Amino acid sequence: MIFPPRYPDYAELHPARWRRWGSALPVILFLAALATMLLWPEGKPTRTPDFWFWSLVCPLIVWSVAVALRWLVWLQSVSNRETHREEIASSVRAWWRHRSRMLPVEAVMLITPVGDKEADHQALLSPPFPVAPVAVDDPQGNALLHCPKVLGLGGRESRAVLLARYLARLVLTRLREDNETRPVQVFCWLGDEQSLTAFSLVLESDGIHLPEDVLCLQSAAELDKVIDAMPEDEQALLLCAGFSEAKPSPEYTASEAGFAWLCGHRAEALMTRCEILQPDAGETPVQLTEQLSRYAGLRGLPEGMLAADSSSMDTLLPSGWSAVDYVLMPWLGNAGPVTPFVMQSLAVLSALQGQTCGWTATLMESQFITGVCVPRGNLPH
Repeated sequence: MIFPPRYPDYAELHPARWRRWGSALPVILFLAALATMLLWPEGKPTRTPDFWFWSLVCPLIVWSVAVALRWLVWLQSVSNRETHREEIASSVRAWWRHRSRMLPVEAVMLITPVGDKEADHQALLSPPFPVAPVAVDDPQGNALLHCPKVLGLGGRESRAVLLARYLARLVLTRLREDNETRPVQVFCWLGDEQSLTAFSLVLESDGIHLPEDVLCLQSAAELDKVIDAMPEDEQALLLCAGFSEAKPSPEYTASEAGFAWLCGHRAEALMTRCEILQPDAGETPVQLTEQLSRYAGLRGLPEGMLAADSSSMDTLLPSGWSAVDYVLMPWLGNAGPVTPFVMQSLAVLSALQGQTCGWTATLMESQFITGVCVPRGNLPH
């Protein structure tokens, strides 16, 4: 997790012991009078202003100046302490403002083993759930789930390239339906170079120009880069898309999936930053959910909660964020690095329906990534 910054407090102030200063005054006056009498010239009268000045007035002035200096030092220390604390509070507030920045998502497109339509995936948000897709076995006996829209397509091109092209066509369809004229100013991609090229060529062949500088993502841990790259221009879009597939394994059902987000300032759903829980490092689910709740401005539990797998669901359960009935592994499988993005996309669909929705997934062994999506208007702070 990324915790708020912690700064050392100001050094402890030593209080001015004014009683000691008061007790010291008679002693100072006595010593001053004694010294004056011992040093006073013989035969010179003592009932003179000079004698009283050196024996009484001068020590009083010295004592008063010392007290005033000590008072000024104490006042300056108090002022420095308050300034230090104000700077710390300002820095922490700025940190929370930065971490609470959200990604405004206008539209979501998904290709998963469930299908490629929005209705196919909205069916996963509430019971009764659709029938889980049927897995097939590879030659080694590992279970696989494929996206049905490109099932059976082959030839010399990989499924990643085929799915990337299909995903690009879904994006084009959405842009045409919305008569979108805003340019894509920022483009983020999760996947290999071949699928990126295939995706880009389909869009550019239809007149959609993508930026030359592509923000390449390796995992959902880099979502902060996407949020920070969101253009301030209200007449610009951010496109985040990607595809991945998991390596077959006897430990899970490997699958494939692709996603695309059209992000702009007209969005009705907002996506918070994610946090990665590392229980082995002493981090707790309660710390995680409290921090995410502050990001999203939640005053209680999210209205919905989705989990990609049982491990992430079990880890988060002690916090009260329960996805016991919404573990989507039978429908989505394990699609590798894209799995958290698929979960985020489903949470966005829930937010577009007006419900706050949390999600969680396993990022890697002993690391679990979690986030929240909220309807626009449910802003933090």
